[in-house]
Amino acid sequence: MERSSAWSPQGSVLGPLLFLIYINDLPKIVSDESVPVLFADDTSFIITSHDNGDLKHKVKEVFNKINKWFHSNSLRLNYNKTYFLQFHTKANKENNAQISHSNKITATAKSIKFLGLTLDTTLNWKHHISELTLRLNKACYTIRTIRPFVSLTALKSTYLSYAHSIVIWPYILGKFN
Repeated sequence: MERSSAWSPQGSVLGPLLFLIYINDLPKIVSDESVPVLFADDTSFIITSHDNGDLKHKVKEVFNKINKWFHSNSLRLNYNKTYFLQFHTKANKENNAQISHSNKITATAKSIKFLGLTLDTTLNWKHHISELTLRLNKACYTIRTIRPFVSLTALKSTYLSYAHSIVIWPYILGKFN
């Protein structure tokens, strides 16, 4: 979602708090059909159904309510940052639902990044693990490269900021959810 910075300077401390107060009622309008997940200015809606027809109906209903709420609150949905990800098992293939509003189609994603985790349509962790491995390899390379030139304290600090934060973040998320 995009917000106007006319009422709060970009990067201000008060801005995020005012934004959260501003969108405080958004989850209530769709809580019957979905589970809203708000994190800072990212919003996700989890919609479940075992029946494909019912799922399409719920998705359309939630999306229409969201767009109506946006319009009445002088916000607009950023379609370049809006994705639809349908989870399914390997046995039950996706139903190719498509979301559109005012002649704008929401992109259907095969995988998305959600709070640092890469999720795909079958909740297979291969893509996430390969991204994690790549990031950890870069951290190891950095540590090996600077090792001869910095103190042990600086090396530990580098490890904590690069490698440890990559490994520990999912654990921290699990701890507080």
